[in-house]
Amino acid sequence: MKKTLTLVVLSGLLLTGCSGKAAGNATAVAAVADAVTVPGVMGMTLDRATDQLEDLGLKVEAVDTVDGKSIIVDKNWQVTSQDPAEGASVAKGSTVHLGVGKAADKAAEDQAAADKAAAEKAAAEAAAAAKAAAEKAAADQAAAQLVAEQAAAQKAAAEQAAAQQAAAQTAAQQAAKPAPAPVAPAPAAPAAAYFGSCAEAKAAGAAPLFAGQAGYRPALDRDKDGVACES
Repeated sequence: MKKTLTLVVLSGLLLTGCSGKAAGNATAVAAVADAVTVPGVMGMTLDRATDQLEDLGLKVEAVDTVDGKSIIVDKNWQVTSQDPAEGASVAKGSTVHLGVGKAADKAAEDQAAADKAAAEKAAAEAAAAAKAAAEKAAADQAAAQLVAEQAAAQKAAAEQAAAQQAAAQTAAQQAAKPAPAPVAPAPAAPAAAYFGSCAEAKAAGAAPLFAGQAGYRPALDRDKDGVACES
């Protein structure tokens, strides 16, 4: 009888243990089945983010994190933060806390950023165009200066060639002229010459007689110009 009771008790304990283990496994499987991976909804409008989260069985709580304003029209708000973050695993029915800001503000920021980028691009293009124009002007000026220098060099070379040609022509003309006949020096009058008349002076080859010259006498210089017997 005791053996029978022991077997019955052991059987009951085994059955109870197996049932508890099965119940635990079922609970774990159910927990896994109820787990949801939180999607990323940053940047979405609040209405789209809410639809996506609620479709997964999650709840949504949104708060204006900028001015603390009341949220009336979801599509006018944009998600700026989320908790839990994207990729987190949570149970169905969990609440996802969203921080939102006015969608118009984001659009204005995007427009301002686009305008700034466009202005910077235009300024860069204008600076590049101005630089190219300056470089072209400098190149044109250098080319014009080079042409002017070449023209000046050609002009100087032409003037030098003309001068050399004129010098050569002058030299040729001078070479073609006959050399002048040598002039025989007039015979010098004797140191103590004395002429009684211009006829004697001419006969002696001493005329004309100049003042200070041997044979010159004031009596022979009729016009008193310092030259006697000149005619």
